[in-house]
This record gives sequence, structure tokens and C-alpha cells, in this order.
Amino acid sequence: MIRAAHAAGPILRAHSELRRVAIRRQLQAVAAGKSTVVPGDAVESRYGAARTVEEITAGLREDSLQVQLLQVAFKNSHVADGVIERLQGKSVHERVGAARLVGALRMYEATPWVVPLLAAKDPSVADAAARALGRIGGGASATALLHTIRRRGLNRRLIAELARGAPDLFLESALAHPPQRALRPALAIAAGLRRRRTAISPLLVLLQRGSRKERVITCRALGWIGATTAVPVIEAALDDRDWKIRMSAAKALGALGAGSSRPALERLYTDPNPKVRRAAHQAVRRLTRGA
Repeated sequence: MIRAAHAAGPILRAHSELRRVAIRRQLQAVAAGKSTVVPGDAVESRYGAARTVEEITAGLREDSLQVQLLQVAFKNSHVADGVIERLQGKSVHERVGAARLVGALRMYEATPWVVPLLAAKDPSVADAAARALGRIGGGASATALLHTIRRRGLNRRLIAELARGAPDLFLESALAHPPQRALRPALAIAAGLRRRRTAISPLLVLLQRGSRKERVITCRALGWIGATTAVPVIEAALDDRDWKIRMSAAKALGALGAGSSRPALERLYTDPNPKVRRAAHQAVRRLTRGA
């Protein structure tokens, strides 16, 4: 009996690997328009359908031909229903695999089943849910991510996915909306990561009127966007009483290549805070290299 069990192990693994390869090829054929059928067992996480679809759709828009061909094939083959069911499965691997799959497929209709996973106790499930919502995008996904940020604080994954999935002008509108005041630091980071110039105006308002934490973050966000029009306001922040704001402003000016700000940065060489002095030296070195 023991020998038979040992012998069956490699056979089962080999069978599983062959099935994984077959499903991978079938999904590639669907994306290439050579097939319209998705195998029913593609929902099983052990066959790696999520990874395959992620590789196929990486960098593609929702309206790209490959994504649409896969969406239609999953729905017409009735496999999409099984994927959504597994979002509520007991197994962590099932839920993670299903979340990755609906995200890669941009399955907007699966959003209501993905959102509750943001509160999952297992961090891998919560992370997969955040990634899925970022890929699916839309107002519902962005709102769910914001609610989770409000509850959990500044979480790098949540903010990155908010930047990725938020609809146009969603972040800009939220920055200017008073009830979102507690979320402004996260919104400013997301706006900077998104690098849309439409965010420059609300970020400038935040830099001039925001809290210390908001002003620190906003300086960096304007630097990431490349907001050269904000240079005078950022340069004025070099004289702020708070050392973190001075440091952040110096870093932003270096990132913006603000050569006109070099004298102001050099004045920080004698700043009482060593981190500010270091940031000023680094910014001037960047300006020198840029010149």
C-alpha cells in the first residue's frame, strides 16, 4: 500500500503538469482568436490559469481585443460563474487564484464579490483583492479601496491600486472634497503616482493650505508628476519651520530639475537638520547632472 501511494505521487504530479500546459495553450489560443472555448477546470488554481491570463493581458487596456476575447470565452463557456463562486471559497488558494483571475480578465461584474475580500484576515487574500480591484478599475473599485485606506491607514498596495484603477478626475475631485480630508495624504500619493497633470491644481492648494503631513507628501507628488509650474511654491516651502517639509521640497526640486532653485537649495547646506542638508546636497547633484 505504501509503495503504491509513493508511486502514485509522481504520476499525479505529471498529470497535473500536463493539464496545466494544456490549459495554458488553450487560453493562449483563445486570446489569439483561434478558439472560443475555455476548459471547465481552468478555475482550479493548481492549473495556473490566473498566471497565464495575467501574462497575456499585462499592460493591455480593458477594450483590447485579447482581453475581450478572453472575457467572452469565459462567459460563454460558463467558467466565469465558477470563478466568482471561488471568490467565496474556504481555501485561501482558491480565493487568491479567483481574485487574480477576475482582475486579469477585468471582470467588472465581479467587483461586489471582490470588495469583501479586502477585509480578509489572510494578507495574501486581501492583497490579491486589492490588485484585482486596481486592474478592474472604475468608481466602485476606487471607492472600496478608499474605504479600506480609511480603515487601515496609508497602505502601499492599496494606494498603488487606487492610483491604477481610479477613473479620470476621481482623485482630483476627492482631493477638493472636504469630507475626504482624512484621506488627503493617500489621495495625494495616488495622484502623484498616476502622474496626471490635472492633479497639479488641487495639489498646489493642498501644498499651500494643508496640514504638515499633507504638505510633505504633496511636495513629492508634484515632483513625481513633473509639475514645473509648481516650482515657485515648492521653493517657498524650503523656508518652512518644519524640517520634513523643507526636506521634501528639496527632493521635489531636484526631481523637477529646477535649476533656478539652486541658490535656495545651497542655502540649506547649513540647515540645522542633517536630513535636510543631505536632501539639499542630493538635489543640487541631480541639478548638476541634469545641466
